[in-house]
Amino acid sequence: MEEDRLIKVVEVEADFDFQPAIHEGQTVMIRIPKIVCRLEDGRTFTLWHVPLEIVRAIRKLKGIEEEDIVDDERQSLFDIMPYFQKAVEEMGKAVERVTIDDEIRIDNLGGVVYKATLELNLDMMKVKIPMIPSHAVFLALVTEKPIYVSERLIREQEDQNED
Repeated sequence: MEEDRLIKVVEVEADFDFQPAIHEGQTVMIRIPKIVCRLEDGRTFTLWHVPLEIVRAIRKLKGIEEEDIVDDERQSLFDIMPYFQKAVEEMGKAVERVTIDDEIRIDNLGGVVYKATLELNLDMMKVKIPMIPSHAVFLALVTEKPIYVSERLIREQEDQNED
């Protein structure tokens, strides 16, 4: 089988889409957290329903301060990572790249989630660790390492958007 081509991510945006939903007979707008990966070839790849904490942390990392994302004064692990610069530097020495490269079937009804691979270089060995894509993207951003997306997944997402 031919190896899947990887497309480099050149920009990451963390944001929300708003969609209508019915709650107690009323139409309300709900926020759907997402990460949009802008690719070097001009296309985009979107991760939907990512953890709110990661959207907040990526926006904070990019200098986008917002009070109204969530009414919670607590900090998440993602919020405090930048305070541990030496630990981040050590991680950065080992992290080579992140690749969003597969999908995993999660139920009998056809539900899928994406999978990312974190590639580490631990001096005497290279290690590949499967990760939740939004977590892996955040780690790549913090350590300033490249992010790639599988061409196959990009095409599948484009085909779904057309339907």
